Amino acid sequence: MDMGVVELSVIIPSKNNKHHVSDIIKRISAELSGIEVEFIVIDMNSTDNSVIWALEEIKRSDLRGCVIQSGGGSICSALNTGIYKSDGRYITFVYPSRQYKNYFQDYLSTADDCAADFVFALPPAQGAAQKTALSGSVSPSKLLELLINSRVSIDFTAVMLKREYILRNHIKFYEDCSYGYAEAFIYNVLLYDPKTACSDIRLERCEDSPVARETAPGNVNCYERIDAMLKVYENIKLQRKDNIALTELFEGQKLPSVIMSVVDILLKQGFSYSAIKRSFKQKGYSELLRPTGRTSPELRRKLLQWKLLPWTYK
Repeated sequence: MDMGVVELSVIIPSKNNKHHVSDIIKRISAELSGIEVEFIVIDMNSTDNSVIWALEEIKRSDLRGCVIQSGGGSICSALNTGIYKSDGRYITFVYPSRQYKNYFQDYLSTADDCAADFVFALPPAQGAAQKTALSGSVSPSKLLELLINSRVSIDFTAVMLKREYILRNHIKFYEDCSYGYAEAFIYNVLLYDPKTACSDIRLERCEDSPVARETAPGNVNCYERIDAMLKVYENIKLQRKDNIALTELFEGQKLPSVIMSVVDILLKQGFSYSAIKRSFKQKGYSELLRPTGRTSPELRRKLLQWKLLPWTYK
């Protein structure tokens, strides 16, 4: 392998992660010994010494890398900056709060074997049947269908993408979205017909990496996930004009399921069903809660209960 060519850019968004970022750099550089890798740390206004420790690790180990200050911008702005500052053939995103170990080598091999633009693996919770069905090269349309129906899941912090594919198709994170942004990004990646490959590796979390999912700390952030999915919906109609079934599936299954998940969050936060309904009507979300022939029986029941007997909905 040509050591002059950067094979992988590891993009690490960080804010006040103490020594964790330098530990990540040390671990991944050891895993990828002999492979040219660069580390792009996007610092989001840290007030601790995490940036200094990260830079010291890059310098001490004679690695390629840099720290970019993203100021007070959103996480999506930071990730977009990382993509456009990267030089690797492939890029991956690593969060200090949720890391997997020993998958980089396998992903790079899978990417080369399949000439893939997008490489992923199914989380351990997925069944053996799904893993067998998806191993190797996978149709993006099939993968979109499985994602919409919640039959598979893809962890954004364990994917690898060909940088040239992302730049050529102008795929970006929605910068006005702080909740649901990773999900929207994966959908958009799949809409431009990438060569997609599923690795059969078993993803394993780093023991010192706590499980931390995207959370919605307030009702405004909840709505951002709906708005992100509406943008994806518009992109599906634009990019997949010839696939009416996919558009109908997203409209009949994905959009209402996302909206109902927001209902669940808002009810837990103490909002009344009448307040939620009033807010949804003002924002135009109520129009999206009509079951279609593409709506699953379970979701159909939830939609009807919410419409007819909202005080019994839990």
